[in-house]
Amino acid sequence: MPEEDTAGTEPEILAEHRGAVLLLTLNRPDQLNAWTPDMQHRYVELLERAEQDPHVRAIVLTGAGRGFCAGADVAAAGPPGTDGHPRSDHSPSLPIRLRKPVIAAINGTVAGVGLVAALFTDVRFAAADATFTTAFSRRGLAAEHGIAWLLPKLVGLSTALDLLLSARTLPGTEARELGLVDRVLPRGDVLEAALSYAHTLATECSPAAMAEIKQQIYSGLDTGLETAVSDSGERMMAALRGSADTESKRSDRAKRPPQFPPLE
Repeated sequence: MPEEDTAGTEPEILAEHRGAVLLLTLNRPDQLNAWTPDMQHRYVELLERAEQDPHVRAIVLTGAGRGFCAGADVAAAGPPGTDGHPRSDHSPSLPIRLRKPVIAAINGTVAGVGLVAALFTDVRFAAADATFTTAFSRRGLAAEHGIAWLLPKLVGLSTALDLLLSARTLPGTEARELGLVDRVLPRGDVLEAALSYAHTLATECSPAAMAEIKQQIYSGLDTGLETAVSDSGERMMAALRGSADTESKRSDRAKRPPQFPPLE
């Protein structure tokens, strides 16, 4: 069920629990869900709350209406600190710091900080006719919020430079070819496909294992092979001593789906 808003108006991000999956919906459809300081503050709050909630095992992020997020709402953004919320450049990149998987369902236009928020999720589903642009150079801005760190890792150095320097617009099909997204579907199928995938993660995969894998992947982006191999060995030995491995063996013997414990 969607969360109630005590102020009497709909919040800029809706939160709805669908079993063990938390669906977050950017909720300014008349502005193509343009990013505001209040939205950023609520995004951080909801993600941090989900991280601590044992009932939430996966998160899906999407946009209301015909867009995902058209970038920053310039009219709503003032100088840092003037909106009542402290500035945090890491807010859109927060998903990679979470232990739980975050899935993007990119249902339409995505630009600027909206693209940053989408790319910093773990797996991305997109509409074939969604449009993508970095936008920053055409607004006289540097690449913000860590996208210049992430983009070369996703698409390679020269393609990242192309997308950031030109800020050209590309469709979902090309975004898939370049590696910006993982699945491309008809617009009407994107959210349900992302929710179905998140449900599979939430019900069939070990939360502890997924948390370890996320940390391995993201910490390994800036480490060498020897460090990564050593780290994986230590994590594997810890996993073999843990309750998730015991439950995996029990479920195999009983020929039933595993019932993995939540994150502690």
